[in-house]
Amino acid sequence: MQVMHPSSPVAEKQMSSGSSMPLFQHAEAAGFRNPLLRKPRLIEDAGASADLMRESLALVDLISLDRDPGWWFYGDSLILGSIPAIAWTARPMRLCFGEQRQLMVFIGYGGEQRVRQGSRTWRCRSDSCLLMASTTCSLESSLSSAVAFPLSHERLLHTAMSMGGLNHKPGGWNQHLEQAHGWSLPGDPAAPSLQAALRQVIATAGQLSSYGNGLLERLQLDDQIYRLLAAMLLPELREEKTLDRLLHRQRQGRDAFDELIDYIRQNLGEPLNLTLLESRSHYSRRALQYAFVERMGCTATQWIRKQRLDKAREHLEKPRPTDTVGSISRECGYRSLGLFSVDFQQRFHVKPSQLLRESRTSIFGALPAASIAPPEE
Repeated sequence: MQVMHPSSPVAEKQMSSGSSMPLFQHAEAAGFRNPLLRKPRLIEDAGASADLMRESLALVDLISLDRDPGWWFYGDSLILGSIPAIAWTARPMRLCFGEQRQLMVFIGYGGEQRVRQGSRTWRCRSDSCLLMASTTCSLESSLSSAVAFPLSHERLLHTAMSMGGLNHKPGGWNQHLEQAHGWSLPGDPAAPSLQAALRQVIATAGQLSSYGNGLLERLQLDDQIYRLLAAMLLPELREEKTLDRLLHRQRQGRDAFDELIDYIRQNLGEPLNLTLLESRSHYSRRALQYAFVERMGCTATQWIRKQRLDKAREHLEKPRPTDTVGSISRECGYRSLGLFSVDFQQRFHVKPSQLLRESRTSIFGALPAASIAPPEE
């Protein structure tokens, strides 16, 4: 293994931030700027590297292509809202992927990766990205760095329809979204800007990852990724929308927005994002945001959070014997108990566990302690 001595220029540069050990022990790896490799894991076994990649991708096999002895692979995984992503910098290798239900996105950050699918070969460099269809494919790379993650074809189609304000998908959309696509400069005139925006979302995720998945989930980065990929695939989605349909329905009385509010209140325990809300109401994101600010005095995300917290407080004040803070938070749509506790305290200035404990004392005071679940899980 090529270990970098502390006196080397690369080591000094990496240690200048105050870290006692360099992030990369190999000078070749330190030359890449992969935004998700902020705390990379060094893996010196190809099998263990494959196991890490399988956490996100349908990887069948990983084979080293380097003739030199020794193997090293710097990798890390991250959840981008609901999207499991893998980032790596590694020596030359071949990756074999099996058929899967999801599409795969590769974004290059250095070196070159050649992806073969069927009779076509795609190249992924630091200025390009790929969307691979959900069939078998293989990737061969030089010394390189990349980010990859899967996308649900159904959600991508759902997102595209929501962005277009459509009830039914246009002919050909389904087939087009299932095909492999590559974006490299110059290509589509809009591709550089859309790709830059996609890379910025990835960079933002990397910068905020140290604050936990709760923040990334709240920012709905996965929704942004799906929207950007849909816009890259379907140029017609880039046309500007107006508020005419929304304003027309508002003048008619009860409209799709009122029905949307009913739907939200009945489904607070389910994942709710702007793409889903667009689909339910068939309005663009801008129209929905306008409607929430106009009618509710806040954004859609703020209003949904308020409804979830109000519902949680009702449950905490009138708990069942088996209720816990964790079960109540999940029932109200929170996937992170820590995030729920922070939001609840900010809104009501009391810990949810304390409120649950006080409510139980008032309601179940005489019951045996064994028959009541503890406040916290």
